[in-house]
Amino acid sequence: MADYKLSYVLTTYNKLPYLREVVARLVAARQSDEEIVVCDGGSNDGTPQYLRELFEAGQIQQFVSERDKGEAHGFNKAMLMARGELLKLVTDDDAFCYPAIREACDFMQANPAVDVLTGNCGLIHMERLETASLYDDVADNFRRWLNEREVVWMIGLPLLIRRSSLAITGLFHTGVVQVDTEFTYRITSLKGVSLAWSTAVISTRLENPQSNFRVMNQGKAADASTQESDRMRYYYDKQYGNDLGSLLRQRVPYAEWLKRPLRPLKRALFDALQRPQYQGNATLPTGYVAPAATPNEAARLAAAFVVADEFMAAYNAAHPTDFLFKQQNLTKALA
Repeated sequence: MADYKLSYVLTTYNKLPYLREVVARLVAARQSDEEIVVCDGGSNDGTPQYLRELFEAGQIQQFVSERDKGEAHGFNKAMLMARGELLKLVTDDDAFCYPAIREACDFMQANPAVDVLTGNCGLIHMERLETASLYDDVADNFRRWLNEREVVWMIGLPLLIRRSSLAITGLFHTGVVQVDTEFTYRITSLKGVSLAWSTAVISTRLENPQSNFRVMNQGKAADASTQESDRMRYYYDKQYGNDLGSLLRQRVPYAEWLKRPLRPLKRALFDALQRPQYQGNATLPTGYVAPAATPNEAARLAAAFVVADEFMAAYNAAHPTDFLFKQQNLTKALA
């Protein structure tokens, strides 16, 4: 039997200023039936000492600081160390809505057939705190999986995983950079995994100079994330095989070549008919007003987390939470 209802599993490496913001909120939100597990990849910026102080003060329940082989390795260690029935992934430079997490946790406990829950995620750029966007495309991806069982990718920040379901989903792949992309492609390709979606904003990605996405796509590797994502999709999506047609679809973007010249005509037609059309992920104002004087890095970092907290709270207050999922007969699915 699990010792805790929920384990927050957090990985970090040399991001102490961000980590302090994340952990301060996490420690304040933690309840007695929850634990915090932190795996540090051997930081040299004071993170090990900071975690030791938190542990000795009883503010985090488990931690380890040692060299690892990347984010996936760190998360895998944390999940194996965890003693909670449910696992909530936490990153060291993003914001999380703990009331929405607790709401999702209660839903999973009431629905033990659900292996993994995900949900809405916001995006705020550190350089542009005045606006936030929602990953509407990810919500559409989940609906395609739910209705058509398409193999899709989703963002990892909102993920909650039932610890006992790791035997079905597997751990994270240590050979990729985009850990969440690989994991979600994998679990949506499996017949035996039951997923649910929360319409609440569970997390907000704070895009910053140290974000994995920016680091991965620097210089000559400008499309590295797209290339890695495509390799994952072609591996897990059964519509792609080793036949000539599949190989051409993987290598020749003929669909994009055909659609590109038609898009302006489609937009003009939809405008004339006054029909709505997809304009990209929804952009929403955060209410942030930049100060007259340029803030220093620490002040801007603190402001970014406050903006994210307020954005998530305001959105969730205005939008009642709903959960989307389908029950599955696991025995039948695995037969």
